[in-house]
Amino acid sequence: MKKVLLFIIISISLLQTKYLFAQDPHYSQYNEMSVYINPALCGVAYDVRAILNYRSQWQSVSTPYKTYGATAEFAIKHQKTKKAYLTTGLIAYQDVAGSGNLSQLHIGGILGVVVNTGKNSKLSFAATGSIDQLRVSAGNFQWENQYNGYQYDAALPGETLPTNQTTYADFGAGVNYHFSKSERYISSNDGHRFDIGFSMYHLNTPLYGFFGEGATQYIKYIQHASFTIALPNVKANIIPSYILSFQGPSVEINAGVMFRYIISDAAKRSGVIKPMAISAGGYYRTKDAFIPQVLFEYDKYAVGVSYDLNMSPLTAYSNLQGGLEIILRYSWSPGYGRSVGNTSGPKSTPYFR
Repeated sequence: MKKVLLFIIISISLLQTKYLFAQDPHYSQYNEMSVYINPALCGVAYDVRAILNYRSQWQSVSTPYKTYGATAEFAIKHQKTKKAYLTTGLIAYQDVAGSGNLSQLHIGGILGVVVNTGKNSKLSFAATGSIDQLRVSAGNFQWENQYNGYQYDAALPGETLPTNQTTYADFGAGVNYHFSKSERYISSNDGHRFDIGFSMYHLNTPLYGFFGEGATQYIKYIQHASFTIALPNVKANIIPSYILSFQGPSVEINAGVMFRYIISDAAKRSGVIKPMAISAGGYYRTKDAFIPQVLFEYDKYAVGVSYDLNMSPLTAYSNLQGGLEIILRYSWSPGYGRSVGNTSGPKSTPYFR
């Protein structure tokens, strides 16, 4: 019986590992966690940007799954650099799942190059490498020998898993094409931009498991695109986007659209008036969830909130409760207002310098 229970526990752990970690944590606000889906997006649209992310999902179960994430990206530029420049970034997250606190800690770096292919376009390449650690805590597990003949007794000694931690290296790479064109303000009629790219993760197909053996992670392929379309004579944008993920036998499709209203543009000379915008919209993750989202941007800061409404066959158990996700963003220059698409701005405007 002990062997059966141990086999069940290990199987559940590996099953969770397969679906949560081999497939990587989900981010519903994937446009904000852009370097997570493609390292080649690092330092392309922002010289300096940092983002914090918190996600809690499956509130209807006894122990919700939680993900904590952070990214930072930097463009390494020089005033004399006209054709190309380097980018670098950091990405970290920790995913904690279930009563056994099955967790993955991911700490990685990004190094890339951006080539200016035209007045309004850029082609970027980047690689990423990380150290990942899987860990499980057996302290909350219940064992056969903790049954005292009448009921479960936590005071009785349980059993010990042979290994509860494993560490491995992981590598990925990506390419992205970026186009941005506008006048001084995003509310101008020609304030358009788009990104389209392709990335691959787990290139070294790392082994995951707690016993020195197990399955290797499939290589993960991602194709994505995001568009910002300025509406003529209106201080508003339409921002459609999608992301396609392929990993082994699994396919994931996310698509949706945001509508951004420009409350105010930056003052042309004084800088007293700060750029401000609010966005609202929704995304759909096929066979899984509908995701409404709002985003408020003020000057160099932004806060976004989304919520996954579960629409999978698990709806009967989740009661539509999916995942709450919150992001906080800081950028050296605003991602809207007069800085957007400004490829010939003054030195004080680092964006697209």
